Amino acid sequence: MPVEANKGSMSAVQPQQMLSALDDDSVQYRDEAARRRVAALVRSGCRWSVVKGNVARTVYRGDGGPGAGVFYLKHFHSPALLHRLRRRLGWSDAGREMRFSEYLSRHRVPVPRVLAACCRGGVAWLITEGIEPAVPADRWHMEALARGDHVAIRRATVALAELVGRMHASGVLHRDLHCGNVLVRPGAPGQVVLTDLHRVRRRRRLSRRSRAANLAQLLHDRRLWTTRSQRLRFLRHYLRASGAEGTLRGWVRLIEPLARRHSRRVYAQRDRRIFGRNRYFAPLAAGGYCGQVVLASKRQVPGSRASAVTFRPEDWRDALADPEGLFRGPEVQVVKDSPSSLVVRRRLRVGSVELDVFIKRARRKKAIRWVLDLFRPSRSMRAFGYGHALLARHIYNALPLAAMERRWAGFLLDSFLITEAVDGAMHLNRFLSRYLGRAEAGEVLPAAQQRHLAREVLWQLGRLVRRLHEEGFAHRDLKASNLLVRWSGQVNRPPQIIMVDLDGLRRVRRVTARQQFRGLMRLNVSLLECPAVNHAGRLRMLLGYLRRPGAGRVNFKPYWRELQRWSGEKIRRQIRSRQRRQRALRRKQP
Repeated sequence: MPVEANKGSMSAVQPQQMLSALDDDSVQYRDEAARRRVAALVRSGCRWSVVKGNVARTVYRGDGGPGAGVFYLKHFHSPALLHRLRRRLGWSDAGREMRFSEYLSRHRVPVPRVLAACCRGGVAWLITEGIEPAVPADRWHMEALARGDHVAIRRATVALAELVGRMHASGVLHRDLHCGNVLVRPGAPGQVVLTDLHRVRRRRRLSRRSRAANLAQLLHDRRLWTTRSQRLRFLRHYLRASGAEGTLRGWVRLIEPLARRHSRRVYAQRDRRIFGRNRYFAPLAAGGYCGQVVLASKRQVPGSRASAVTFRPEDWRDALADPEGLFRGPEVQVVKDSPSSLVVRRRLRVGSVELDVFIKRARRKKAIRWVLDLFRPSRSMRAFGYGHALLARHIYNALPLAAMERRWAGFLLDSFLITEAVDGAMHLNRFLSRYLGRAEAGEVLPAAQQRHLAREVLWQLGRLVRRLHEEGFAHRDLKASNLLVRWSGQVNRPPQIIMVDLDGLRRVRRVTARQQFRGLMRLNVSLLECPAVNHAGRLRMLLGYLRRPGAGRVNFKPYWRELQRWSGEKIRRQIRSRQRRQRALRRKQP
């Protein structure tokens, strides 16, 4: 039974070793038929391949051949002391998952059928029947949204609500309840299956708060891709299936704050991971510089090749062995050279992959920053952290690949940031002028498509600013030149807005009204430079920021008048600044 190699696997024991003694008393079978099926699977010499692996578990997929079906073998190998001790004593997650599979099946909760489980000599494994064809619910949901298949989404929503309702009615909580742990049959979206049962717990009685906290995990996972109506439909069918008491409004008021608290906890955990050593990031020292590099990306960034590649620290060490050489060479293109920064574009080979990257070297304009940089990370390190924090919150930006800095006795001498260029994207003003303008007849879209595209892009701009403020980010330089748009050209696929240049971004405990208007004002002024965006277009951007699901009609006029006043003051300051620079240049001329 050969095993295909997979770098995600952390298991040191292969499937053939785990399945070598099936007649041992430590192996628990569901029934005699399951014993015969597992024995036939071993005799068939099937090929195992790793489908998922981390430091705690590795999942193998085995094909038993025609008529035998597909099986999954899960190996539990968490290095935590408590888990190792439990496995030595024969108390394993494999046995727990088998017991809960049988228990939930009796309560009409769709779960994978477990055939056998074993815990022997500190090695724990589990074999389940494969459910095919089936895909994770989160991936299926995104594909259904792209197709516009709202009927299938409605059926899957009802099926998931009934599944969770029956699970709670049986006294069971799933401590990792998200759509990645739910399978959907593509041809039958009304059939969903709950997986990863080693994370479930059973209680004699579930309180309303414990149920709401479990539902809050699911709300956190799908909040950005569901409407308020869909979430209310889910909750209505959940209450019917679970038999829980209370009104729909009362449950919404209970779940919402728990979902926000869960989101803050999850995002804080992911933010701490950015500057640690794990499967996604690693610290690096190369060429006299120290910093942080990306090994793998959990999020698929639009227009990114690197987000689908796994790197090694050795690859980055070789690529950054000569930091000064990154800014020299015939292939280096200088994009910006100013007192605040030097930006170049070039091809960079990291391991076996050649990437199109931007390299930004930060410069100081004020001497006081020598002192300030003693007590804070460099601009490059801050931008690296902010970029990945935004990606964790599903806010797209150009993928930060590496941030390096050089210090002496605590003083920051130099720093640079490497970000990947976004394929197939263009700056916001250029995109709007190209598709909404009338300069080139060959580029102009039909009037109906123009209106649809303008509404979508400008609405997304407002939502982008709102998402930043909701997550506690304030951007003092959010302008059109720092925003890219990537669009496939298909009307049913909305364009994607991607942020670049995060130097003006910072984290705040609470975004004040001044910071909110400052971000909107900067974007509004930059849109004035695009002739394709008229008064109504900028108003649509503001409405995208103001409107909330279920908030009803928004009285936008006071906000619009205030935004216009702020924008007018900004334009007057820009005019005075340019006049001062022109007078200074004239004085220097002989």
